[in-house]
Amino acid sequence: MRLPKIIDTENDQALSSSTSSTLIDFASNDYLGFARCKHQHALVQSAYDHLFDPNIGIDLRSPMLGASGSRLLSGDSHLARSLEAKLADVHNRPAALLFNSGYDANLSVLSSLPYREDDAIVMDELVHNSLVMGVRMGRLRRERLFMFRHNDVVDLRRVLNHVSSSSSSLSSTLVVVESVYSMDGDIAPLKSILELAKDMGAGVMVDEAHGLGVYGHTNTKNLEMISTDGDDGDIENNVGDLQAKGGAGVLAALNLERHPALLCSIHTFGKAAGCHGAIVAASSTFIAYLVNYARPFVYSTALPPHSLVSIQQAYKSMMGVEGERRRTKVFRLVRFFREGVSANLNADFPGSDFELLPSPSPIQALMVPGNEQCISVCQYLRNVGFDVYAIRSPTVTKGKERIRIILHAHNNEDEISVSGLFEETKQQRGHGL
Repeated sequence: MRLPKIIDTENDQALSSSTSSTLIDFASNDYLGFARCKHQHALVQSAYDHLFDPNIGIDLRSPMLGASGSRLLSGDSHLARSLEAKLADVHNRPAALLFNSGYDANLSVLSSLPYREDDAIVMDELVHNSLVMGVRMGRLRRERLFMFRHNDVVDLRRVLNHVSSSSSSLSSTLVVVESVYSMDGDIAPLKSILELAKDMGAGVMVDEAHGLGVYGHTNTKNLEMISTDGDDGDIENNVGDLQAKGGAGVLAALNLERHPALLCSIHTFGKAAGCHGAIVAASSTFIAYLVNYARPFVYSTALPPHSLVSIQQAYKSMMGVEGERRRTKVFRLVRFFREGVSANLNADFPGSDFELLPSPSPIQALMVPGNEQCISVCQYLRNVGFDVYAIRSPTVTKGKERIRIILHAHNNEDEISVSGLFEETKQQRGHGL
């Protein structure tokens, strides 16, 4: 394993600094294109400069490159606390706590919870490594960690029944899921999971890393497999201000943020928000507990002021008219891509083991089984200008290797035309695949 070639960005285009070819971005998590947007950069810089206006009364005396310490020492600020209060309101929870990354947030929650002898955690089998590692860092007994089949509520019920039969009346159970899964692009049946957990006395933790900015109240229909009717709605009427909650995530789209079984949700800013950091949104009591016992929070230097301003401006853009415009474009491209693949895959590769997984999200996965075949096809696509990566076992199950194709607001129909992609792939297979 080695680091990939460096990718430079200029004017919303992804360029290879090591070759003369232009690589079309199908790899980054910058779903809405804000990370590479010059206008977004200008908004952040303007807001950052405004912080140091002596007339506005913010507790920043001069521009600071870093927070200078952890939140429990010199790294706390009015800016951080006001941002947490605002994001708690956006996500319809009593409180929120900032973390340096989504990985840190997941580690913090699952490594610090007070586990009794027979407490249990039940995870979807495809959850992110940060969630698994959080449990390993904590005090949960290894034999009290259980997995259920991916997005299978029937199997979750079976596992919860098994856990209940081996637990005391005082024990607690936590179900851990993601809203959108990064390798398959599919969406968890959150309402069914939360209802089942409530019926069985369990809590639920939801990682919204790939849901934030992509889903919300204004595009609930996009949680289902993309239709072909081409109706994208009226952007201006869909969102007028932050109250519309466009881009707030899958929980918001389904009105589940206040569900009684929801212990907490994690919202990561390194994907659609185009910046860095994360928050945990939960009850005031739970957040107060994390402040005192979450080791990655307690012992890490806090996010610097510029990062906090970047997060603030990202939410304004994601949940405003521009965010809605970009979301609408992304899902239009998802429809266009899936229609093209459906029309070409079987015709161009009859009898092959290539398969497009069923995903309604911007994360599309083309199954190319076998590490060697997957790497070969991927490298060929990169050589002809497609910025894609092979997702190999053991990152995914053996035989489930795939090329992940992520669609963005800065892509266009010409770039994602599958006829060109398939033509190059056919040529590669003709040379020995």
